[in-house]
Amino acid sequence: MTEQTQAQAEEQQAQALSPDEVGEVYDEKGWLWEIFMGQNLHIGWWDDEAPEVDPKDRLTDVLIEQVALRPGQHLLDIGCGQGRPALRLAEASGGEVTGITVSAEQVSAGTEAAAGAGLADRVRFALADVSELPYADGEFDAAWAMESLMYLGDRPAALREIARVLKPGGVFVLSDYVESAELDEEWRKVLLEGFTVGSLPTADQYVEMITAAGLTVERNFDATAHLRRSAARIDQLVADNYDKVVEKGGVQFAEEFKEMIDRVSKLERDMLGYSVITVRKPLA
Repeated sequence: MTEQTQAQAEEQQAQALSPDEVGEVYDEKGWLWEIFMGQNLHIGWWDDEAPEVDPKDRLTDVLIEQVALRPGQHLLDIGCGQGRPALRLAEASGGEVTGITVSAEQVSAGTEAAAGAGLADRVRFALADVSELPYADGEFDAAWAMESLMYLGDRPAALREIARVLKPGGVFVLSDYVESAELDEEWRKVLLEGFTVGSLPTADQYVEMITAAGLTVERNFDATAHLRRSAARIDQLVADNYDKVVEKGGVQFAEEFKEMIDRVSKLERDMLGYSVITVRKPLA
C-alpha cells in the first residue's frame, strides 16, 4: 500500500462509524429501509438482458454469475441485510450460505426468512464483524460483499480477513459505491447523513487495497451506467411512500428525510460511481 493510500485509509477509519453504531442504525431504522427497499437492502441493476427481473434481484443475479457457487460449496455473505440475496443464491446454486451482519434485527429477519423458504439447513445468519471474523482459515469457497464494505473504517483489515477465510482459489466479489469525483466537506456531510458512511474510496483505491491483502483482481467493472436509473427514481419513490414515513416517523421526520434524500440523490447522480470487482485468492 502506498503512503497516500495508507493516509487515506487512516482518514476513512477516523470518519467511519463503529460496527456497533452501524448496527444500531439498522436496528432502529430498519422500518425505513424496508419501506423503500423491501427485502433487498441494495441498489438496483438495470439492463435489457433480464427486463422482467426486479432490478435489485438483478444485481444479486449478476453477483451470482460472478461467484459461480456450486452445490456443496459454501459462501460468506458479508453484510447480508435481511437475507434475500443469500436465499436467492442458495436457491440458484444449491450451495450453502452464511450471512453476517452487525444488526441483531437483520439476523432475526434472515433466520426467519430462511426457515420460511425451507432453506434453514443451507442458509444461516450470524452477528459478526468482518474485520474480526469468527471463522477458520480457508473455511469458505467464496464470499461476496454487496454495499457493505463502504461502512467500514478499516477496509484493508476487512480484506485481509476475507482473504484469510477463503480457500486457495476461492472467489470474492465486491459490489459497492465509489467516489467518482472528489467530495468537499459539505458533500462528505451528505454522504454521512444519507449513507451513514464517512468516506468512500475510488475504484482504483479498492483495487490497491485488494491487491495488498494478497488477492488477485480478475475483473474490475464500472457498473455506474446500470445503476443510474435507480438514482433517478428515488425522488418518485419518496413521494409514493411519503405517507408511510409520516405514519411511522411523524411529519417532521418525513420532511427532514425528504430534504435529505434530495441531497443524497444529487450526490449519487453526480459524484458517486459503482464498481463490481471480481477477485480470486491465489492457489499458492
